[in-house]
Amino acid sequence: MFKFFHKQTLITSAFEGEIDLLRKESKFPHLEPMGIGNLEQAIQVSNYLFQNPDVKQIVFLGSCGVYPWSPLPMGTIVSPKEVHCKEISDLFGLGKQLPTNPPFHFLKSDPYFPQTNCNAPATITLQTFSEVFQNVWEHFQVENLELFGLTKVAERFQIPVTAYLVITNVVGPNGSMEWQTNWREASNQLQKSFLAHQV
Repeated sequence: MFKFFHKQTLITSAFEGEIDLLRKESKFPHLEPMGIGNLEQAIQVSNYLFQNPDVKQIVFLGSCGVYPWSPLPMGTIVSPKEVHCKEISDLFGLGKQLPTNPPFHFLKSDPYFPQTNCNAPATITLQTFSEVFQNVWEHFQVENLELFGLTKVAERFQIPVTAYLVITNVVGPNGSMEWQTNWREASNQLQKSFLAHQV
């Protein structure tokens, strides 16, 4: 895992529970959750970067669901190399998603962990994928709700983002309930791993 210069690194997450073990260490001056979802992340991160121009690096600690076709097991920590924003309503023909510019964003992925393609839609995907739909999205391995908004803003500020996501659930009908059951233990695992490499 990368080591980061604490004074110039914003360590963020969706909510406090994903960084609470780090806060107990009292050695990370830029440690703040930035909200759930792409929009909230974009707004909060933008405000924070305007107010803290000394930030030169962003680390995101969070969770993700794994798509059913990915071989990655539960509890795996991944470091996405790029993030997209594709909506299930568009895939199923229930709506039309307007294109984003650019269509995806690169991250500074950590080579010590599986480097994945992440999808970050606005809503949690609770649908079962047929083979036809699976073929369209098969280049995605994991799903997270914040990374697209975060990286879009960071790119405007020319600040690199490294994300560490722990797999808490399988994307699909039971994904939300699985997340609720698993997130605490998984977050503890991720935060302890991060802390062990930041001495």
